[in-house]
Amino acid sequence: MNDIKNKTFRLKVKTAVSKIGENAILLDLNSGTYFELNEVALIIINNLNDFTSFNGIREVVANNFDVDENKCEQDVLVFLQKLIEMNFLDIK
Repeated sequence: MNDIKNKTFRLKVKTAVSKIGENAILLDLNSGTYFELNEVALIIINNLNDFTSFNGIREVVANNFDVDENKCEQDVLVFLQKLIEMNFLDIK
């Protein structure tokens, strides 16, 4: 999983985000696959319009939430890995 720290990420073109209260839904328009997003995940998704580095994503989370640096890094890694598994990201 650590090799993704050297990649950049962008949300696939055929996706939509719909905010529902404090949460949101990320939908793959081709497959119908969806992923429920909490506040942190939504901030990450909103910063994936262009290819963004792992460190850039981690910094966005750290700047918006009072979170331990190691916990932040681990949580971002897990979330990105889940998005990769569900085919929501383009990766360079």
